[in-house]
Amino acid sequence: MEFPPPNHAGAAADRALPAATAHPYVTIAIPTYNRAALLKGCIASALAQTYPHFEVLVSNNASPDDTARILGEFSDPRLRVITQETNIGLLPNWNACLANARGDYIILVSDDDRIMPSLLERCVALIEQQPQLPVVITLSNLHAASLGQTRPPRASRTLDTGVRDGATILNAFLTDQITVNVCGVMMNTDLLRERGGIPLDLPHTADVAAWAPLLLLGKAGLVNEACATYTYHDDSETARLGVEQLLEDGRKVADLIAHTAESCVQDMQLRKTIQLQARRCFARRGLITLTDFRKGGASIAEMASVAWQFRRDFRGVSLQAILRFVAVALCPPLLAARLRRLRRGTAEQLA
Repeated sequence: MEFPPPNHAGAAADRALPAATAHPYVTIAIPTYNRAALLKGCIASALAQTYPHFEVLVSNNASPDDTARILGEFSDPRLRVITQETNIGLLPNWNACLANARGDYIILVSDDDRIMPSLLERCVALIEQQPQLPVVITLSNLHAASLGQTRPPRASRTLDTGVRDGATILNAFLTDQITVNVCGVMMNTDLLRERGGIPLDLPHTADVAAWAPLLLLGKAGLVNEACATYTYHDDSETARLGVEQLLEDGRKVADLIAHTAESCVQDMQLRKTIQLQARRCFARRGLITLTDFRKGGASIAEMASVAWQFRRDFRGVSLQAILRFVAVALCPPLLAARLRRLRRGTAEQLA
């Protein structure tokens, strides 16, 4: 992938950084489109960092709403804005952020996500222990926008905060021992560029495809606690993707991780473990995708047809996961929705 040259469209909005921070250590990149109401809080959380050497880069993807006005309300010299003349799409806008980043490291934060004030400080502390780390992983809370609820991440019971073998961190993610999302991941900017940036052919798993292989390049950092909050909701671009696309993307990123492990992990046993767990991880996620497809109104026949199409991808999934999937799949969607409402109402009464 070739990156576009830095975009200087909208000169009035593209603020120059002061000389003291002309080459910031970290770029907090915020690609945004048509979410003015959420963007302000995202920028505020980025500017609140306790670590001083950073820039906040916003790429406005030709938003027709009040995004430009919201951006104009900020006068902080650490904020830099680029404006796309036309909507270039979600993932190309992420790559526009990467192409324009001035930092040695970059964190990609969606406009509906939030990062904690200590995120950069915690990550940089590990990089100072071992310079040129490819990636530092922190955990993230999960916020359900439709429910207005936030739950904490899964934290590792065996891995403490520190610099360790990246493959070990990746294995913890693949086996659901830690909760990781891209808004809590600091990546080496040049290395990410050299590896092609954000892949455009994986609309659902592009973020994982960007940071997960970096963990297989050697040592990596882990902050084993929440430093960000990832938001998921029904009107996201990935929520509008078809079930086949979601399953196909899962297969491709599992193959990518397996291929990277083949060439980068010297320990044969660890390499085979990573390859196996990558396929199991995205097979489990595939079953969840099929479950959501059924909950969304698909018939058993429709769901079974898709499952048969991707049947080879589900090999190795645990019996427990399969039984849970079958139970949900056989439950009529209207009954399942009613049971969810009853369970939610009971929880509210007990609160």
